[in-house]
Amino acid sequence: PLPDVEFCGYCITHPSESKINFRIQTRGALPAVEPFRKGLNDLMGVCQHVLNTFERSMKEFRAQKEEEMQ
Repeated sequence: PLPDVEFCGYCITHPSESKINFRIQTRGALPAVEPFRKGLNDLMGVCQHVLNTFERSMKEFRAQKEEEMQ
């Protein structure tokens, strides 16, 4: 949680549209774009971790299957 963010939410306008509306309300003079940018960067880090974990698991699984076939 970000201490300077009072409210954060989103809605998808319609399933057939490629639009998402974000609402970020901050405390004080912090521009909303800053916590939005941080959130996106954090999300990219999480996605990269998931991808790395998946790829490592697939590599281990393939190595195990090859070992079993020998």
